[in-house]
This record gives sequence, C-alpha cells and structure tokens, in this order.
Amino acid sequence: MERTVANTHATSNGPDTPGTSDAGFVERVRDAIDRQELSLVFQPQADVFTNRLTGFEALSRWRLSDGTMLPPDVFVPMAEQGEAIHLLGEWTLRAACTAAAGWLRAGIVDVPVSVNLSARQLDDPGLVLKVLGILAETGLPAANLKLELTETAMFSQTADAREALLQLRGAGIRMVLDDFGTGWSSLATLRRVPVEALKIDKQFVQAMVEDRDAAAIVQAVVALAHALDLAVVAEGVETAEQRLYLQAYRCDTLQGYWLSRPLTADGVAEFLAERSVVIGLKPDGPSAVPPTSG
Repeated sequence: MERTVANTHATSNGPDTPGTSDAGFVERVRDAIDRQELSLVFQPQADVFTNRLTGFEALSRWRLSDGTMLPPDVFVPMAEQGEAIHLLGEWTLRAACTAAAGWLRAGIVDVPVSVNLSARQLDDPGLVLKVLGILAETGLPAANLKLELTETAMFSQTADAREALLQLRGAGIRMVLDDFGTGWSSLATLRRVPVEALKIDKQFVQAMVEDRDAAAIVQAVVALAHALDLAVVAEGVETAEQRLYLQAYRCDTLQGYWLSRPLTADGVAEFLAERSVVIGLKPDGPSAVPPTSG
C-alpha cells in the first residue's frame, strides 16, 4: 500500500525524510536522484472542443525508500527555499526532455512537454546555457519544450531574469504563465513578458459551475488573454459540465482528471492507443447553460 507523508512529518530528520537545513536538503535531493526515488508523471492536455492532444505537463514525484510518497506540495516548496531547487529543477527538466524526445524518436507523439520553472531558478545566471544544453543533450526540439512560470516568478523577476527569458524564447522555447489570477496579476508586466498562453488556476475552474463569480473570472480571463493574442489553458477540469462551460467561454485547452490522471512515461503510449475510445465515449453530461456576460 502506498503511504503519503504528511506535512508535519516532512521536516523530520529521519533517515528517509529530508533534513530541515538547506545544505542537508540539497544532499537529500542528490541522494534521492542517485537512488532513483524521484520520477515524473505526465498529465495530458487537449483541445477543449476537439479533444485533440496538445501536450503534457511534467509533474515530479518522490517515493521514499520505504515506499512512502512525499507530496510535491511538501518537497517542492522546501526545495524552493534554497539551492535544492536548482538540483531538482535540472533533474526534472532533463527527465522531461528525455521522455519527450523518446516519444518523438519512437513516433509515439509529437507534442510539447511543459516543465515548471521557479522564481529562484530564474535567478541562476547559467539558466539559459543549462536549458539549451539539455535540449542538445536529449535531442528535443526547442519548440517541444514549454516552461511554466507562476505570476510571482514572472512579475518579481530582475532585468537579468527577463533577459534570460527573452533569450530562451528567442531560441524557440515557449513560455506559459501558470496559475493566472492567484498572484500579482500585473497587466503592465504581462505585456512585457514573452508568454504564449495563460493557465487558469483550478480553484476557479472547479468552482465556476456553482459560483457565478468564479464563472465570471474564467470568462474574463479568457477574453483578456485572447485580446492579447494569448491562448488559455484551464487546469483541474474534472467534469463534462466544466468542459461545457469552457467551450461556452471559448477556452482553448483543458487539463485535468476529466481527460486523464497523470501518466507514467510508459503509460503515455497506452493512453494514446486507447484515447479515441476513452475520450470519444465520455458523455457530455447535463446540458447546463453557462452564465455569460454581455
């Protein structure tokens, strides 16, 4: 049976849990990589209207040596507090690019993979060379990599970090603004950053069917993004009714359990082989009429 470490246990100094100091956590992450305790899963993304696969988001997982799962909402924030995020981020990027390049070479699928990038990683002066080096090493085309940044990371960046993003975008790597509406939401800064899409946080998507305010926010974000020639991805889509709302609001892409739970790298091929059946037979659910403004 799979066990999960609670937040209160994640900071203990036992042999199989991370240490509390930055240096100790860096070593624990390095040890986890060596022991192959870290892994990735990939959550599919698809066109809201056609269900055509448009990409995957890479999500990190950490299984301790005793089989216990350490939740990402525990170990990722811990890593972001110090230097461990650079080690974890580089491993994640390399593993994601390796998997996507493998799918491409095997003729399984040719879609981009999205990898999260933290604010602390943006401060790394070697970030551009590191990312481009991993692409060269794995053979993944730049256009098949998307970097997702939160509003906090995007809007608190320095001039050097903004230049790094521009260099990465110039190399063909694509940028996505994650969790839009939950951070600083500076529209002035949004005009100056090289993103191609916004992701609407799941708290709005999952509430919009019952909450008119949440529905209004989703509709407004989609309209704003499209006015800026940006695409929109809705996270956390779990029901056919939520998809119906997103169709009414002209959202572009959905991601969530309605489409698929996160898949292992080996599970991607099986998902693609079955998806015409799995997705094609999903019922549309009740024909609720989404609220619209105007």
